Formats: sequence, structure tokens, C-alpha cells
Amino acid sequence: MLASDTWKKIRTTTAYKGFVTINRQTYEEPSGAVTDWDVIAGRDSAATLAFTPAASHVVLFEQFRVGPEKSLLELPGGYLNSDEQPMDAALRELREETGYHPESAFYAGSEWFAANSSRRKHLVIAANASEEFATTWDESESGHVHLLPISELMDFLVSGELTDAGLACRGLAALARSNPETEVLADLRDCIRQLLVAP
Repeated sequence: MLASDTWKKIRTTTAYKGFVTINRQTYEEPSGAVTDWDVIAGRDSAATLAFTPAASHVVLFEQFRVGPEKSLLELPGGYLNSDEQPMDAALRELREETGYHPESAFYAGSEWFAANSSRRKHLVIAANASEEFATTWDESESGHVHLLPISELMDFLVSGELTDAGLACRGLAALARSNPETEVLADLRDCIRQLLVAP
């Protein structure tokens, strides 16, 4: 029997509503105990791991993060708009934050934002991304586009200095195991396979 079959939700109330929403969910546990849990709710997000032509660099967006209280190099990304598909949202965020647009893109799936969240984080991997547009940042958004050499990508992902490292690693594994529909993505997949096994 699954654990979800033995936990009974009694009620949900809004504990806090601001930039994020925190719902308080009350459950009856299998033991009979009644407990309250805070759950992060809200829109799903989407990010793009974008590679420049010949997979020479990865496009990142350096921006200040209020949690760590410092600037971090991040995957371009943000929240999905109403009725927006993850692929569309990820490529829109890439375009808005960096001005880059890819020749081809691969939807690499999604994962939970956290164990105490109902949100999903989606990832798109983009191939042959070139700077084609002017950036269009939101009012509270600013930063710098940074091109990371692909030779530094794996060390960067395991450094613990970005918020979507796990999402990116899972996405690279998904692409490495895939059979892409385009030659551009197949070439990128082969490059990623070599990257993942390099000493």
C-alpha cells in the first residue's frame, strides 16, 4: 500500500500569500495523529540549459538572489504564465533574460520544487543558441549574461553555487539517454555523453 493511501487530508488553509503562497495542510497520519504541514504552492517554473553553436559555451544569467544574499550564475528561467506550456515558458525566459534563441530545443522533463511544495520545475535543453533579441527584463530583474565554457560545466554544476544544479544534471542525463528528432540535438546529445563520462 502506498503512503498516500494511508494519509488523509482533512483541510487546506492559506497561511501566507505574498510573492510565494504557503498553504497549511492538515493530515491524519496512519498512526491517527493529526498534524499540520506548510506547503509551498504557486505556479510551475521553467528553465533553459542553453548551449551556443558547437556546444562551446553555456548561456547563464548572473543575478542577485535574496536567499544567499549574493549574485549567482543561474539557468535563465522563471514562472509559467497562465495556460503557457513549459517549453514556451523556458524559451521565452531565455529570450527575455539573455536575448538568446536556439535552433532546436529538447524538453527534458520536470521535478518537484521541494518535498514540501506542489510546484514543478521544468527544464528545456537548447542547442545552437545565438544572441538574436534585445533583453526585456521585468521591473525587479537585472543582471548580466555570462557564457560559461562547456569544459567548466560539470565542475560548475557540482559546485553548489546555483539553485537549479540538480535540475540541470537530471536534464543532461535525460538528453544523454534520448533519441532526438533533430540532427542538431543528436550532435548535442553525443557531446553531452562525452561530457558525462569524462574523467
